[in-house]
Amino acid sequence: MPPLEEFPDGPRRTVLENLHALYRAADRPGVRTISDGLADGDFRATMNRTLVSQVFRGDQWPTAWQLDSLVRWLTGRAIDGRDPDAEANRFLALYQHAEAAGDLTSRAPVASRASLLVRFGNRLGSGVLLQDRTVLTRAYLLQEDEDLQEGRQRLAVRAIDSPGAWTDADVLWRDPELRGLAVLAPRGRVDGAAGARWAAPPPPGARVRIYGAHDSDSGRGDLRLEGIWLAGTTMGPTGSDGDWQLDVSVPPGSDGTSPSRIGRWLGGAAVLDESGRVIGVLSHQLQRTSFYWMTPFDVITAQVPLLARRR
Repeated sequence: MPPLEEFPDGPRRTVLENLHALYRAADRPGVRTISDGLADGDFRATMNRTLVSQVFRGDQWPTAWQLDSLVRWLTGRAIDGRDPDAEANRFLALYQHAEAAGDLTSRAPVASRASLLVRFGNRLGSGVLLQDRTVLTRAYLLQEDEDLQEGRQRLAVRAIDSPGAWTDADVLWRDPELRGLAVLAPRGRVDGAAGARWAAPPPPGARVRIYGAHDSDSGRGDLRLEGIWLAGTTMGPTGSDGDWQLDVSVPPGSDGTSPSRIGRWLGGAAVLDESGRVIGVLSHQLQRTSFYWMTPFDVITAQVPLLARRR
């Protein structure tokens, strides 16, 4: 069963949870056994081993016929003597509810779903959704004190891959000198997002990933942000502020040589180790180069009182 942070609550998760409960009642048969059983029996759909595994992991949403066949086969093996027709009808009702609700949830790595866009007026940057549902971002996005206090500029967040679904937010804490970090509290659920899991930074030379936003360059002058993965390597701490330097693989710019300005909206983006856990957030970039710096999690908790208490 996929964890909540990778497959959040909703009608689709309800179907998946019930399917796993039926699977356990059927004594947890292997995917080959299930696939062969569907092929040999009188069912409306067959499923190969890969598809069976994908459905149970939450990577693939089944068709109605596939779910009906899977439920009927598992019910026939269930230890409690369930009625196949009754179970098929129960699952069909759950399935139809998910379809009617427009639930399009599919399993996604926390790595991408914890990465958010943060907007304050005309300023745009990145943030990380934490497991307590707060958002960690860079304080420089929140510079107009009067606008913040009087609400003249909208402060909002959204998942990078959920265009248009902005959620208003409030400031819980920010670095008074605006050079460090800020913590925001969304006023409601952030659609398509899941809280990050943290880990200590790996040693220098380790591979890391960053999920952020870039302008897809529609050619009409309008801003169209899309998610993009960047790969990099940790180079180790530099300077007195505890930040780590990263060597990031950045695509070339329009001149074909110097790196593109892909880092424009990446301040505050999550830096992830190979397991998908967040080890820090991006702090700044040496302009027109592939050199970035991140603030590691241990430095973050030392700088941000709210996070230090919740670590």
